[in-house]
Amino acid sequence: MHTPALTFPASLVLIAGLAAAPALAAPAKPAKLGLCSACHGVDGISRTPGTPHLAGQDRVYLERALSDYRSGKRQHVPMTSLANALQPRDIQALAAWYAAQPGFVKGSGR
Repeated sequence: MHTPALTFPASLVLIAGLAAAPALAAPAKPAKLGLCSACHGVDGISRTPGTPHLAGQDRVYLERALSDYRSGKRQHVPMTSLANALQPRDIQALAAWYAAQPGFVKGSGR
């Protein structure tokens, strides 16, 4: 006797696979976080007028921005100076940290 194969819509299979996938672990606090936290805050929410919030920013964008400061492609004296103290692994760790933080919501104090 032949038993017909069960078929499921691809979207259902994808959703089931996502539900079973383990949650991504939060990134560890980067060793060089102190270089950034004075202006951008440990949580990525700036307390300094004119300094951008980093919390919730795209990781790839943050990596590119830090790399561009480090190479001189992007110019801002304090950022260039600090970025020159970073190795590529530091840039990746900082970008992952700030990207994983909850973003700023205007009027919420966060």
